[in-house]
Amino acid sequence: MSFYSFAKGLVCGCCRLLFRIKIEGLENVPTDRAFVVCANHKSNLDPPMLGLSMPVRLRYMAKEELFRNKIFGKIITELGAFPIRRGKSDVGALRAAMKMLAAGEPIAVFPEGGRSHNEYMRKGKQGAALIAVKSGVDILPIGIKGKYKLFGKIVVRIGEVISLSEYFDKKLESGELQELTDNVIMPAIAKLAEVKTYEDRNS
Repeated sequence: MSFYSFAKGLVCGCCRLLFRIKIEGLENVPTDRAFVVCANHKSNLDPPMLGLSMPVRLRYMAKEELFRNKIFGKIITELGAFPIRRGKSDVGALRAAMKMLAAGEPIAVFPEGGRSHNEYMRKGKQGAALIAVKSGVDILPIGIKGKYKLFGKIVVRIGEVISLSEYFDKKLESGELQELTDNVIMPAIAKLAEVKTYEDRNS
């Protein structure tokens, strides 16, 4: 048994003991190609929750601070995480993500770039759209609903894939990527998670 299989089994067991987990939409997960998972971000428990909910192994973008502890960094690396510098343009991390997708490995991105703690999500960052368009893959939106409290109910809703094929042969500018993020990706996540987007604040 690989370390990943052991760790996933351990995390699954602990989470199912602590929370009442319901997974919806498994039929929407592509099993024959790579894709980019985009989900809302409520808690540090969201990455393992996504991992245990998916029938395929995911790779994760994780803030580089988590890798400073060598032991913990080794563990999360084995679980599929790779570092990214938050608040900066991390070309190396973007290239690594695209290389993983090219190898057929799905990756998970939290477009908010940090956790939100109310009914509104943070403004989405355009990295997920950029990676998906440049790699020629679909977006798989996921909404995580519920509170991580003892025996609380957590619902993981997996939506239908968002095809970006019309953009694959185009070189999109930053504004176009942001528009795609604001008007397509974030609303899909918000609907699944039953929360509001950042843009809803001013509507």
